[in-house]
Amino acid sequence: MINYFLYCRKSTDTEDMQVLSIAAQLSELRSFAKHEGLHIKETFIEKQSAKIPGRPIFTDMLSRIEKGEAQGIICWKLDRLARNPIDGGQISWMLQRDTIQHIQTHDKSYLPTDNVLMMSVEFGMANQYILDLSQNTSRGLREKARQGIYPGQAPLGYMNDKRTKTIALDRKQAKVIKQAFELYAQNESRLEDISLFLANNGVKTDPTRRWKSEGGNPLKKDQISRLLSNPFYYGYFYYGGEIHEGKHEPIITKKLFDKVQAVLKERSKPQRAKIEPKALCGLFQCGECGMMVTCEYQKGHTYYRCSKKSKTVKCGQPYVREEELNRKL
Repeated sequence: MINYFLYCRKSTDTEDMQVLSIAAQLSELRSFAKHEGLHIKETFIEKQSAKIPGRPIFTDMLSRIEKGEAQGIICWKLDRLARNPIDGGQISWMLQRDTIQHIQTHDKSYLPTDNVLMMSVEFGMANQYILDLSQNTSRGLREKARQGIYPGQAPLGYMNDKRTKTIALDRKQAKVIKQAFELYAQNESRLEDISLFLANNGVKTDPTRRWKSEGGNPLKKDQISRLLSNPFYYGYFYYGGEIHEGKHEPIITKKLFDKVQAVLKERSKPQRAKIEPKALCGLFQCGECGMMVTCEYQKGHTYYRCSKKSKTVKCGQPYVREEELNRKL
């Protein structure tokens, strides 16, 4: 008697919108197996997309089939087993080697002696559906962006309206965000100060969701920098390498945004130490190795010394303070 593994899968992706729920698949397939006299040894349930290889439960099931624990698979359709060529090829190869002796769906039966072309076509159609779906989804998101609706997670100060599938203003957070822009525009606050200001007003990180104002820690410097550089807050957004005018309500004006960018640019410049020229630099050579004499500033005093750049002579000359050198001169 052949032992069967019952495999049910459904993901949250759009690919599974027309597929029965897990409970419905289990009910239908168990009823079918009982009617046909198929012995189900174990049931495997997976909630993950099959568009890429690497499903842990699916991999474990095939591994146990290789060990001989079962010889058949019951599933709703072949696309429940695979929607990518790697998993599809593995199933086909195991069927051809008799490792899998029978695959039963709700309407078809697959055996090692069958024409492999039909199974290859079905797996190919499942894979092509994913490719077409990806292209259609990307095209839909680009069109949504062209219409002025940001097709992604709303930034801090906004929220995704699932009912209308648009970006709505979070009145409470928006007020704090505007104050943060105004505070930084005065050029008297560091990024750390803005982070502390937001945290004191309830805007913090959250381990379960980015840009959430409940709990967590103060935002980091790089997060504050990205926030203050995001054109979304004055009514525009980037998507697909292009900038689009959004239909969402802006929090700040373009004038305030530009002022903040000027402050960010000014504060991002590296602060180089002012080097005051020394009158005696470049005038002397070391009497021991012949290299030029330079100077450096240490503990409130200027010291002259050999640059010690000779590759042949290991110079042992010490430092001399500027006051002493002036006295000798």
